[in-house]
Amino acid sequence: MGDLTDDELMLLFCDGDAEAFEELFSRHRPSVYNFAHTMLNDSEGAEDILQEAFLAVARAAKNYEPRGQFRSWLMRIVRNRCLNCIESDRLRRMVLSQSNPDIIHPSAANPPIPDQIEMSERMQQIRRAITQLPHRQRETIVLYAFEQMSYRQISDILY
Repeated sequence: MGDLTDDELMLLFCDGDAEAFEELFSRHRPSVYNFAHTMLNDSEGAEDILQEAFLAVARAAKNYEPRGQFRSWLMRIVRNRCLNCIESDRLRRMVLSQSNPDIIHPSAANPPIPDQIEMSERMQQIRRAITQLPHRQRETIVLYAFEQMSYRQISDILY
């Protein structure tokens, strides 16, 4: 099933194929979790958002229109859930303040220990800088730099 598009998997899921949903979950779990964790700065909250988002996908599957924008649609769901969580818990000023450096990591595979330490320190500096940005700019940076989403996808999510 790994060679099917997200839209094809959604159509299969609508036809009752639970394995298609499992593939979508496996495919998008890391991005959803990392985005939610970055927005909330809370592992448990990110896990809750992950579950809520995929439950929302399952519930909305019959109304999903395949247009090649599943990831944008999913991330918009995640974003809205995060914003609801932030608003209800009044965490706006604390988002990303004490991030776990292990959640988002550079793509380099097994660099030497000194390089790992330097990268970790840089990531902490970057995270601190991101926390100083206004909320909308912070979302945009996270989606672009960490989730490698296109400007079009970011626009679809944020607007």
